[in-house]
Amino acid sequence: MVIVKDKLKIKIVENNNEILPIIIRDIGENLKVGEDVALVRFDAYADFLVPRNIQADEIQTLTHLVGSIDNQCWILPAVYRGYITKIFWFKPPWAHQFVDGVYQLQVGKCQQTGLLKVASTLPYFTSNCVYSSIDKLSNVHTVDIYVSTSGLAKNYSTTSEKTTTPIYDNENESELLDSDSRKKAKLSINDTNHKNSPSSTKRVYALDAVLINELLATKQFIIDIDLSFFSTDDSIRKQFDENEYEILRYVYTRIVQEHSDAEILQYITARLTTLEQIHTIMNEYLTDPKQDQPISIDNAYLAALIAVIRYKKLDWKSIHNYGMHLSDTRPPLHVSSEGMILYLLESMAKVLESIQKHPILITISRCVDDGFCSLEQADLIQLHVEKKLRRLYKIDEIVGKSLLKSLTNDDNNDDEYNDEDNQEKKSLTKTNDEHTRRLNINTTNDDKTIHSEATNKSVTTKNDNDVTNSSSINLTNQKLLSPSKSNLSPGEIKHTSPSSLSETSPISN
Repeated sequence: MVIVKDKLKIKIVENNNEILPIIIRDIGENLKVGEDVALVRFDAYADFLVPRNIQADEIQTLTHLVGSIDNQCWILPAVYRGYITKIFWFKPPWAHQFVDGVYQLQVGKCQQTGLLKVASTLPYFTSNCVYSSIDKLSNVHTVDIYVSTSGLAKNYSTTSEKTTTPIYDNENESELLDSDSRKKAKLSINDTNHKNSPSSTKRVYALDAVLINELLATKQFIIDIDLSFFSTDDSIRKQFDENEYEILRYVYTRIVQEHSDAEILQYITARLTTLEQIHTIMNEYLTDPKQDQPISIDNAYLAALIAVIRYKKLDWKSIHNYGMHLSDTRPPLHVSSEGMILYLLESMAKVLESIQKHPILITISRCVDDGFCSLEQADLIQLHVEKKLRRLYKIDEIVGKSLLKSLTNDDNNDDEYNDEDNQEKKSLTKTNDEHTRRLNINTTNDDKTIHSEATNKSVTTKNDNDVTNSSSINLTNQKLLSPSKSNLSPGEIKHTSPSSLSETSPISN
């Protein structure tokens, strides 16, 4: 077992990629050969990508990687270094990058490029061009990822009785998914049709206290909390109206439907070519001195996107980087009311209280600079999180921007926290029934209202019940003309209209 340090620290950082060096210094250097830890994380984003421009050998030797990786690429390098073999990812109900279940990923060095690659045919990995077949990888490390949607009572039980309903079953799909979601699951979990795929979703049972404690029986664990788990912003998406955003998605999103390694690799090669050509064209039309020249390109959607960027004077490089990571679902976006924040805070506490062991390290990512959590809400959320962690554990030191006045465990402070806790519980009493109804019964409605929330300037002052009743934007009245063959993106393999890019919630009714 890894040596447990005498003091439990909370380390607060601004960006997710700052966590990897912390894990290397605080955890990795204390691990013996064959030892590893588990990661329990609360986040709206998967962050399971790998760096595109770092050789795998450098990941094994570099100790300072912050400048070389972005916020979506910090976890799997830690897996490749042998530090992490199990990940428990608790996500909010509006995050749809992965459906609930358990995924076994194999990460290794590509023998052809020397880059880190993942042997998974999920669209999340193929769309980001990080897939490689297992036979072309060396120094392979395996990680089991358990995905569970927080805020749903049925998804996490603290009782000793095992849940008997599977989250996902490859053989007969899932009893927990409605018909539309089953169609999406068959598409996004395309490993089920890919022979000998190492990343196929296993038949699993709902993640509960019994299972997580069994899996952590021989491991120490780290807690990582991203403030976007409680309220998720999307600074790029909010720069576009709904029709403009659909154009952006159409330019960048292509869902791979091929199943053989040769077909998938052909798709990845074509996608890389497409992205390179989009970058070249944008650079030509959106960089001085050619910003005012007429747009004369065959791809009508790309031309429309360039026109929007010009008109709104947006940062095209940031938009291109954003578009490169678009997959088969929209990125999460849900600016929560304080009631929803407190609701998810209690959901997080329920999970942490049920784990018999204590963590060896806690990290908190604010994610304000990257636009994933709004500055207006970040301090409020962080304060709630710090107070909750202080009640759950004996915190010896907080490193970084703490919002707590003191860690002193005197009676006055305890009374202060208890009074505030009672206020939170009163607030939760009023909101829990409504949130449970919304999250368990009407998630499709909630998902639609996310679009109108993004354009509502006073969204943070409304409660979630008001948001549910607000009108969503009707895209059917804004249909885009399907481009002809000559207007298709360069390197395109499959035509996919924006309306077919389903983001139906995987959460059951």
